[in-house]
Amino acid sequence: MDNPKVQEILEKQVLTVAKAVEDKLDEEISALDRLDLDDLEALRERRLQQMKKMAEKRSRWISLGHGDYSEIPSEKDFFAVVKASERVVCHFYRDNWPCKKLWLHYIQKVWIERES
Repeated sequence: MDNPKVQEILEKQVLTVAKAVEDKLDEEISALDRLDLDDLEALRERRLQQMKKMAEKRSRWISLGHGDYSEIPSEKDFFAVVKASERVVCHFYRDNWPCKKLWLHYIQKVWIERES
């Protein structure tokens, strides 16, 4: 930056933001230091509940066909599948090279990202 005034203002803003983030982290650390055994048990229980909910979601996604590749031949079936899920990855394709290449990438990703 050629303008020293702009540089100075930018530096002050960066320092202000850094100070705010540091203060917030200090507050979180001190709150964690003040936790007793009951608080830790409550945190553990809450985390277990979150993990159970996520496991239920994953099993629901699998039952809905998430993580699987399938061709849907009819428009009626397509809308039934799409309405059953919050998220759907859809590939309308033709029989040509770019579509086949995209299909290969999709198949590779489908097992990694089951949420889709």
